Amino acid sequence: MNDVNGEASAPLKVAAVLLAAGLSSRMGGRNKLLIEIGGEPLVRRSARTYLAAGADVHVVLGHEAGDVRAALAGLPLTFVDNPNFAVGQPTSVRVGLDSVPEPYDALLVALADQAALTPADITDLLRAFAEGDRRRILIPYFQGERGNPVVFPPEIVAEIRAGGRNIGCRQFIDSNPQLTRRYEAPTDHFTLDIDTPDDLRAFAESGKA
Repeated sequence: MNDVNGEASAPLKVAAVLLAAGLSSRMGGRNKLLIEIGGEPLVRRSARTYLAAGADVHVVLGHEAGDVRAALAGLPLTFVDNPNFAVGQPTSVRVGLDSVPEPYDALLVALADQAALTPADITDLLRAFAEGDRRRILIPYFQGERGNPVVFPPEIVAEIRAGGRNIGCRQFIDSNPQLTRRYEAPTDHFTLDIDTPDDLRAFAESGKA
């Protein structure tokens, strides 16, 4: 990344909270994160993407935690358990953020079911964050559709923690547009996730595996 004078600047110190606790209720009885994509479990593919982009990855576990942890064996990850995962994703976001005590320049809240994302996608998103207003939340969009991951400045995370608020709630972002800015993504990778058998088939047919 370059600074305003065109000189190389220090890389961002980034943490990624990878949400891997969900029930996969729309996948017909299978845990979608354990389905193999390109020869490896989806959750492992996702974790490797963020590691390759230079992030310290904190994985939030819940549903079938032992199996998900086993699928991630050997990767340099931090694991955190969410005992309230069945209540909904916002609880996993909060648990994940609370597991990141070190100071970071940016904090990604990431989904573990976005098989199309590449390390280059994440690097480009972080570059956009670094080169823009770092005081605001950066949200990727593709052709008007909102995507993930979302990049949070540490100051906003600290403020929300102090106020007991939960940034896992979409309503928070929607009700505070002054705290956000858009990243116009060049691909649909940020808006594709795998929730259903139809999503899985469509991804297999897309050639992105």
